[in-house]
Amino acid sequence: MDGGLVLNFAAPTGDSAPTRMAKPKGGRWKDRVKVVKSVKRRIEVAGRPQSYSTSTTPEHSTDRPSIHSFAHDSSSSNDRSHSRNNNNSNDMDIDDYSYSESAGGSKEAKMMHGKSQVQSSIFSPDTEIIPKVKTIHRPVGKPSNAPLNTSTFTGIGLDQDLAKHMEAKLRVTMPTTIQQKAIPVLLGPTRKVGDDIPKSDTDVIIQAETGSGKTLTYLLPIVNRLIESESSPALDLESKRSIGTLAIIMTPTRELAKQILQVLETLLSMPASSITGKRRSHWIVPGIVIGGDKKKSEKARLRKGVNILVGTPGRLLDHLQNTKSFEVQSLRWLVLDEADRLLELGFEESMTAILKILDARVKIAASVTSGNDTTKIWPQKRQTVLCSATLSDEVQRLAGTSLVDPIYISAKKEVANANGIPDSAALIQEEKQAHQFSTPEQLKQLYVIAQAKLRLVTLTALLKSAFAGKDKNAKAPKMVVFLSSCDSVDFHHGLFSNAGKETKKEPIQDEYFGQSFENDNKDGDGDGDDNKDDEIPDFVSASNRINTKAITDEMYKAKRETERANAKKARAQLFLKGAIIPDVPLFRLHGNLAQALRTDTYFEFCKATSGILFATDVAARGLDLPDVSHIIQYDPPSDLKDYVHRVGRTARLGRDGEAMLFLLPSEVKYLELLTAQGLPNEEVSVTTILKRLAPPKSTDYQQPATDIQNSFERYNLHTPENMAIARGAFWAFVKSYATHPASEKHVFHIKNLHLGHIAKSFALREAPSDIPQPKKKKTGAGHRPGKGVEEDETRANRKSQKEREKEERAKPKIVLKRKNDVSEFAVGDYKSLVGPMLKRKKKTK
Repeated sequence: MDGGLVLNFAAPTGDSAPTRMAKPKGGRWKDRVKVVKSVKRRIEVAGRPQSYSTSTTPEHSTDRPSIHSFAHDSSSSNDRSHSRNNNNSNDMDIDDYSYSESAGGSKEAKMMHGKSQVQSSIFSPDTEIIPKVKTIHRPVGKPSNAPLNTSTFTGIGLDQDLAKHMEAKLRVTMPTTIQQKAIPVLLGPTRKVGDDIPKSDTDVIIQAETGSGKTLTYLLPIVNRLIESESSPALDLESKRSIGTLAIIMTPTRELAKQILQVLETLLSMPASSITGKRRSHWIVPGIVIGGDKKKSEKARLRKGVNILVGTPGRLLDHLQNTKSFEVQSLRWLVLDEADRLLELGFEESMTAILKILDARVKIAASVTSGNDTTKIWPQKRQTVLCSATLSDEVQRLAGTSLVDPIYISAKKEVANANGIPDSAALIQEEKQAHQFSTPEQLKQLYVIAQAKLRLVTLTALLKSAFAGKDKNAKAPKMVVFLSSCDSVDFHHGLFSNAGKETKKEPIQDEYFGQSFENDNKDGDGDGDDNKDDEIPDFVSASNRINTKAITDEMYKAKRETERANAKKARAQLFLKGAIIPDVPLFRLHGNLAQALRTDTYFEFCKATSGILFATDVAARGLDLPDVSHIIQYDPPSDLKDYVHRVGRTARLGRDGEAMLFLLPSEVKYLELLTAQGLPNEEVSVTTILKRLAPPKSTDYQQPATDIQNSFERYNLHTPENMAIARGAFWAFVKSYATHPASEKHVFHIKNLHLGHIAKSFALREAPSDIPQPKKKKTGAGHRPGKGVEEDETRANRKSQKEREKEERAKPKIVLKRKNDVSEFAVGDYKSLVGPMLKRKKKTK
């Protein structure tokens, strides 16, 4: 008949021809027309012929709703129940919509998580049309940031002993492009080789791609000039340390400050001179001031004298304002490392205040240096060095206020050194616009467009395949996975560390305060706590009984605190190993960790020969993570500049590297932004990655991927704490869309997200319905009520808040009773024993 509908999607049995059915009956004619049109649209999208055949593949029937239910939507309840019983196997896929019994049964899951947990499939028909985006395909070329063979460190003016020591300790033998161009300028008049030796020192702007050796670019000239001043007879060894701070290096993050201090200490641990045999003096004292460390210890070090100080802007400004023993009158070098990141993190006001204090205090007094030989070795006035990978308008404005007649130095070979800020020269401005974002030529950049519910298993396949099948002699990979939030880092680190392990469900809360303790009787006699009072003699008074129980409670309290301390110590381990990716250490690094744990984790990952680091953008700027071979951007960065810095953690100093970017189908237009900046990318399909999960001599990858997904979901359902962490990571990912700038809102918009599929990427079987309440900030100076984030609440938030207040009012209030010395044998009403709580009104006659 015309306009027939498909009864179900099950394939026909036997050799019978496809059957047809009559037009839908019952209900309004509008509903019947809607059903017919809906079926036609679905068949056209799937590329099926217009014959309305009942034979389809099982793969396409999983996510497609039952047409039979639409056709009989308006029929009687008896017809619906009858058709549902007859076509139960066709209307719903058991694998897609079955309740999970592995986590303790549907009733237990519903009691634990508030509603039934429906286990759905992660594979669905690929009906979404993804537009093709033109990208740049650049073949992997020769290293663009590798050391140059045409020059050596001694050839550009460094001390011979310093060059040999650097070769032995840091394994650096030849300078990179930026080092070859900048070090002679920073050496100034003390340079003894080459032509065009300047007569005075000038400020410098250094722009170079990440991984090109900017740290050694400014450290080597400072250390070289301080070493040369040892031969000066004007200052003896005892007074050189007490002269105060000679160089200050400001960094945006604590990890970068620690890294710079480590490199600086390595450079200063020089042995005796190989030429004169004279022992090097150790008067050059490095130091560090960062948030998270004890200010008392930092003040003690500053009081004794720190010649080269590395620090973050906040703590540095604190010491300049409050530490009287912080001597900066003789300051000669000021380095602003990662200036663009300093401005992005909101340190502009702190840096402006620091510069004002230094300008007021730094006075080259005649009593200190006048007539000494050090004036010929050190800069006669403060030399400011600004280092940045990108030159934005904010960086140019900072350079205009903090630098005086600077020299611009670029890592590009075709760009020569020039005087002035870059925006003052037309050629340099054009070069900056054309190459605003640059990456090493040998870096292989890839991207994968994965559906939201396949993201987690795709990441797992990528990590497992990188560590599987490696030869014993081959070097194990070292990977960094960048995520958008601290909650997401904690979730993925815990998921890959603990999922798949055979764990026994243990009580989470302590059995204390209202709950009975477990029986500690090893002999097995007695009934436990039920007969505890029988052990106390009858003649013991009630007060003594209470004291005895209090002592017992204190013992259990001490035991519980010890167990909690041990659990906290276990959670604070620097790395863990999981069952999904066996024998691979898993690290985590983000800003909410304690400073000591952050520092230890960073250095432990640097020493590790292989491993996986889950991190936020705190590890994307300036950190030198040795031998990192793979970078995975699981969440796209909130800024294009962060993309360059993330991929810059690999392919450093001429080494090879690979970077993978994860994108959702709704985020494909992000590739246009990368292409506009000249960043090449090559696509890798999801199927290619998931096929790596297939067992040998097999092409079935769906079953292994489904098993891994179910293992992750069982881990979340194991305890309420795991479920809470997963939900927090889910909401943090959704909120991260708000951090993208307005120019990227057409790509990253919350309306484009399918929250159910996003929940699947966090191993959640249902999208969380509990929207977290924002934390209210304290009102203070400069705070305008009603404009904060806490005021932007949805109706669901306000409704849940009212419900909670109603529940609080409904709870019985605890009333303190008046103490009365009443005999336990007193007879009478309770009101007669306790006095009136309020004054009674006098009865009026």
